[in-house]
Amino acid sequence: MTNNPETTSGARSLHRSIGLLRLVSAHAAEGIRLAEICKRSGMARTTVYRMLQALQNEGLVEQDAGNDRYYLGREAYLLGVAAESRFGLTDVAKATLASLSRISGDISLFLIRTGTHAVCIAREEGSYPVRTHTAQVGGRYPLGVGGGSLAILSACSDAEIDWILERNAEELARDHPGFPPAFLRELVAETRAQGYAVNPGRVYAESWGVGIPYFDPQGICRGSISLAGIPARIEPRIKEVVSVLKAELPHLQKRLYG
Repeated sequence: MTNNPETTSGARSLHRSIGLLRLVSAHAAEGIRLAEICKRSGMARTTVYRMLQALQNEGLVEQDAGNDRYYLGREAYLLGVAAESRFGLTDVAKATLASLSRISGDISLFLIRTGTHAVCIAREEGSYPVRTHTAQVGGRYPLGVGGGSLAILSACSDAEIDWILERNAEELARDHPGFPPAFLRELVAETRAQGYAVNPGRVYAESWGVGIPYFDPQGICRGSISLAGIPARIEPRIKEVVSVLKAELPHLQKRLYG
């Protein structure tokens, strides 16, 4: 049986459009310009513009006339609200991060795994007055890039890590050249040996992060929780930070799975 060319073409267009939607989602807070979308997607400007217009017509993305950046649209928000009733992660994430930031005073982050990437779905500011640039809600990162993301990658099997790094190789080379696959394998080995992931300013120079994974009842890693702050705040307190994260883990597991 041969594939219908129109069906194949339609599926390819849908796949590309979803890829663009994810790109916009990864820059939910600050927006993203057309030129940057073209660069990151590798598609021609006319193709990207046409697909973005279609997404705009459906309310999934919006373009701010003031700065020409693209943002997620109202319909994307409504779809997320509808999905939340099934997955219920937002309330769990908020409760978890509120506890982490209250106890530690640091910025806390809740990431979930989606395929070969990690997505930040919640962030909580701590009481420590000096802020730092770190993951924002909606940010999407190849597994291994960042403390929480590295915690997730390290919890995968070796065979799965091979698959993930192969799938992400082009994106890593283009957008994260400081994280070649060989280096990520070294970080995985280090993370497994110490039992937690540390990001000593590899993504943002003035932001350190420490993360640990969480698992479902079948032992599959579904995401991570992490704490972040400026180097002077996190570096001398890594053991303390890890203790806070590990103490919260049973409460997270209970909220998620009962």
